[in-house]
Amino acid sequence: MHVDTDTALLMKKPQSVDRVDISSRGKTEVITLRLNAKVKFGLELAARLENRSVAQTVEMSIANLLYGKDGKQPRYRDEEISSLIDRLWSPHRGQRLLKMVLYAPDLLNPDEELLWNKLARAGHLDPYFVDAAESSRRPTYGADQQREVEDVIARYWDEDDRIGKAEVRTKRP
Repeated sequence: MHVDTDTALLMKKPQSVDRVDISSRGKTEVITLRLNAKVKFGLELAARLENRSVAQTVEMSIANLLYGKDGKQPRYRDEEISSLIDRLWSPHRGQRLLKMVLYAPDLLNPDEELLWNKLARAGHLDPYFVDAAESSRRPTYGADQQREVEDVIARYWDEDDRIGKAEVRTKRP
């Protein structure tokens, strides 16, 4: 049976349908910290006293900072950070960046800002935003197109990562 390429492309499932929520898999992230010797020693002692690993102690301390009920959570505008995390978190980085841009653009890190500006300058956001590169940006897409916007961002981000890794490989001796 012969199927022309246009029909074959239409028969393929869209990539976004296969999204998997990786947050439920127990996947952890790696961070590297520099501590002065005394703080590191104190951390190791605290871990021993609690019969925990240093990694477990650090994770517990960070979770207490972010989700603690002592009223000392960092705040964004008038919102506790635990609520902000829940509002902005998504395992799909395109969705996460879109939420950040729309709700908390002043919290974007430099790499996220650069990526957003590249997307806007390249015209990838034109169908979905008025003035995407400006702080006055306004979404023009409907709820039915949100996933499409998220996937555009994620695909561009993946391609940007791939190009960056290729550049690093070509610069190595």
